[in-house]
Amino acid sequence: MQRTVLITGCSNGGIGHELALQLHSKGMKVIATARKVSTMTELTAVGIETLELDVTSSESIQRLKTQVEKITGGTLDVLVNNAGVCYEATVSDDTVPSIKTLFDVNVFGLIGTTQAFIPLLIESNKRQLLASGSSSGTPFAFAARIVQIGSITAGMPMPFYSAYNASKAAVLQYGNTLRVELAPFGVKVITIHSGKVQTRFVRWGGATLPEDSVFSPVKDVYEGLGANVFTLRAVPLIPYVQELSGHIVKPNPRAFYWMGNSSGLARVFDLFFPRTLWDTLFGKLFQLKRLAVAFKTAAVNSARL
Repeated sequence: MQRTVLITGCSNGGIGHELALQLHSKGMKVIATARKVSTMTELTAVGIETLELDVTSSESIQRLKTQVEKITGGTLDVLVNNAGVCYEATVSDDTVPSIKTLFDVNVFGLIGTTQAFIPLLIESNKRQLLASGSSSGTPFAFAARIVQIGSITAGMPMPFYSAYNASKAAVLQYGNTLRVELAPFGVKVITIHSGKVQTRFVRWGGATLPEDSVFSPVKDVYEGLGANVFTLRAVPLIPYVQELSGHIVKPNPRAFYWMGNSSGLARVFDLFFPRTLWDTLFGKLFQLKRLAVAFKTAAVNSARL
């Protein structure tokens, strides 16, 4: 039986786009989505179903659900929540509207999409259960599953990306609860702790600090290292996705996979060291001591006036 997979965020150059190609090559019926279908022409050319989806729009999500039901007959075997956005901003210069926009995609859009397709995932398992004629043991030849493309920043205080970090922490905890609540229905939840990968997702360029920012003493770091931190020594996209696709199609996948550059380090830190160790590491990496020196110097100088 051909398994069906729905992937969000499949614009050209990203994880979703390459994952669609990989799973298609494995014989799965792939339904790839993006805000603009025109960004998925390569997928259409090889026979992959490409549909429009704006995860921030409930109408768009419901329209997609109706389309998928017609294509699959009311079931879905795999949902890959990949759509996401990111930007650079300090904690004092970020804006609530910008943070809300990011959360609309990374968190609320993910939740809305997941809720819409849970019934189809459960229906897939239900039909397998009926076909097997068994109500005990493991009747699923391929248990329906949800794959969350998360980030190692869910557990690390990456400077200048507080909103993105917080959104990925929310995705992690949502996935944890989702896994527990959907277990009785046989639906598996896989969370990918993704490290650095070479994709077009990271398009910083031109990140600048406001002139009056309290972070001005590290302006060069913010506009240099800060703007490129996700691209430094990133792993190639294709090998990353080949490994990812292998995990997705496993009969009994693990709940968590750590992939991409720096993911191993993040896992070791998370397991064996106090989390405040990140404070020291990032403080040195982003030269934040310069902020403390500048702050104290300015305070002393102002007191002399």
